[in-house]
Amino acid sequence: MRELPVRVVRSDDTEGMAAVHAIRHQVFVVEQNVPAESEWDGKDDGAVHALAPDAGTGRLLLGTDAAAKNGGDPVTAVLGRLAVLKPARGTGVGARLVTALEDEARRLGLAGVYLEAQVHAIAFYERLGYAAYGPEFPDAGIAHRAMRRPLR
Repeated sequence: MRELPVRVVRSDDTEGMAAVHAIRHQVFVVEQNVPAESEWDGKDDGAVHALAPDAGTGRLLLGTDAAAKNGGDPVTAVLGRLAVLKPARGTGVGARLVTALEDEARRLGLAGVYLEAQVHAIAFYERLGYAAYGPEFPDAGIAHRAMRRPLR
């Protein structure tokens, strides 16, 4: 697979957001059987999205959405909804999406990134510098663990 460009997408970019939603629907709703009402949580507006067209996407929550998810820390962003389509898995696109979101968090002056990783993906995030902590917990019927990475 050729290396696809990764770009930051804002919620007012209709075409970009349509691609983001299509990828997330395929990965989470179709493949992982996440209920659609859980996937579409109303937090896409105001979030920062990374998009590799026809390959993958990820989301960064900021401000009060992030603080509500990460224990109230206002200087830590929340990375989530990382989804890579099957043909692009193992190509490095997931790591490039995470890096693009981390770069955006740094640009915004944030000190770290928090995420809730599906247990099968912990090793992927560890290779990118994240550390897991706390017990496993279910989210949409899938086992997860909290992870974080300082950016400064």
